[in-house]
Amino acid sequence: MVDTHAHLTMKDFDKDREEIVNNFEEEGIEFVIEVGYNVESSKRAVDFASSHERIYSAIGVHPHEVKDLRGDWLSILESFSKEKKVVAIGEIGLDYFRDLSPRSTQRESFDDQLALAEKLDLPVIFHIRDAYIEAREIMKKHKVRGVVHSFNGTLEDAKDFLNMGLYIGVGGIATYKKSEVLREIISTVPLTRILTETDSPYLFPATKGIRKRRNEPKYVRFVLEVLATLFDVSFENVESVTTQNAKELFGL
Repeated sequence: MVDTHAHLTMKDFDKDREEIVNNFEEEGIEFVIEVGYNVESSKRAVDFASSHERIYSAIGVHPHEVKDLRGDWLSILESFSKEKKVVAIGEIGLDYFRDLSPRSTQRESFDDQLALAEKLDLPVIFHIRDAYIEAREIMKKHKVRGVVHSFNGTLEDAKDFLNMGLYIGVGGIATYKKSEVLREIISTVPLTRILTETDSPYLFPATKGIRKRRNEPKYVRFVLEVLATLFDVSFENVESVTTQNAKELFGL
């Protein structure tokens, strides 16, 4: 199994971060991508990946955080990309649901980071919420590839992203009882275009017998179980295909 979107360097994991990573092999986790959300967390992601065999990193500034950007932040991100285990730019995009940064600032920084991804020839991890149309308008200005993290859009949105050559990120939301429509949409996406993720410590999956708690990479298993049901294939088949998808996108 792989978790293509986690935030293990957050303080939520300060007490047991190393234990979690040390258990990857036993729990069947081949690798995890640690995703940055601002300049500081991107640096932590790079350092974390450099010291752990099964961790890779993504660098970028989340739309919530772009209001705080100062100085030559884009050049700093570019300098991080020189580390060999940086495999993506992300998470970046637009979030018009919470609007924690001015929309004009979100659009400008998104465009700048897409240009950086294009320059570095790195895939992108997209964070898009209530802004799919606007995000696509900006994305189409650039030659990019990547994954739409925690996809929760319409069938038309999914089709548009697939036509753009992007992958669809599926995580804990797909396990929720209220997500019947989302599961129907996911079932129309080719399994070869799906990536599995947790967004740890967020989006703990809905599971029987386990009370809601902090999410972590090992719980990506429950996402795989939902996908196996949706596509009527074995867990092992879903595990194999989605792992290969991640390796192909991120060049691993």
